Amino acid sequence: MHPDEEIKTTDSQKRLPGVIAAVSLACVMATAPSAYGAGAENQSLPELGETPELTRREAAAATLERIATMTSNPLGAAWMLWFQNDTTELRGDLVPGGQTLNTTRFQPVTSFPFNWGEDTWNFIVRPVFQYQSVPLDKRVGKLLGVGVDGIVADPGLAEIAATAWDDRTNGLGDTALLTMVGPARDDGLIWGVGVSQIFPTAQEDVLGQGKYQAGPAALIARLAPRPGGWNVGALGQHWWSYSGDSDRASTSHSDIQYFINYRLSGTELIGMSPNIRIDWNADSDDRLTLPIGLGYSNMYMFGKLPVRVAIEAQYSVIAPDNVGSDWNVRLLFVPVIPNPFAR
Repeated sequence: MHPDEEIKTTDSQKRLPGVIAAVSLACVMATAPSAYGAGAENQSLPELGETPELTRREAAAATLERIATMTSNPLGAAWMLWFQNDTTELRGDLVPGGQTLNTTRFQPVTSFPFNWGEDTWNFIVRPVFQYQSVPLDKRVGKLLGVGVDGIVADPGLAEIAATAWDDRTNGLGDTALLTMVGPARDDGLIWGVGVSQIFPTAQEDVLGQGKYQAGPAALIARLAPRPGGWNVGALGQHWWSYSGDSDRASTSHSDIQYFINYRLSGTELIGMSPNIRIDWNADSDDRLTLPIGLGYSNMYMFGKLPVRVAIEAQYSVIAPDNVGSDWNVRLLFVPVIPNPFAR
């Protein structure tokens, strides 16, 4: 062997361990779990098209599916700018025909992760701001008002029912605030507990209840990990009044939003998510509102902004005799933005 060749061979042997180490490191990185599939370990909002192994379109579709899954989780990490509009046809012994209530809500849902022991939890803050359009004369506000979940009537309304519906009142309604904590999970069993409050911020008496209110809140749900499964759950809230306008009736009422949705695809849902309402201070015939519904929801891209859009029709199988809901059409427009606190 030529001396020069022997020297080259020796140099190659010296470099061989470094090459092996580099190849080993690359293999470990290639087989490591993706951050987007790591569940609650990484709750940041993924960026479209950042997976190099897929084509740009496939990467965008996979990431949009991941964001859609996050938006289905009431205790998830996604920040959602929730716009909801409800147009409700009213019925009842005290309601003349053709009366509609329109409520537009803005609910920014924000999530703040924190550690408790070895687990990651989410602290959820969801204020609810309302703009109401009520088919009522504002002068009847002491006897009739709009809560966060529908019209609340006083028994004395019957005496002035003939003129109560002669005008329409528009303006800001009462403001609600929901705060909850629960384990950070992407699917499976989801649960959380917290406190819900209502503040008398209505511009007119008839647009609110005139009371400071507070009570417990609880959520339990089971979310399907993939298309072909069901998302089923309920968020319950109860409020008691503890202060406010002494001329207004005290309150004790509950709202239970239940949802039953089938995952048609990675981003599509079909099902219902109506609100059961119970006014515990009302007579038995005016206490319960029990709606059912059917709707469709999907994720879309508006430029680089992912948005969930939904429409749902609801019918109240049980409604108060005096004043209650008949049909309701709900529209949702929910932009999703990155969580600056995600881990």
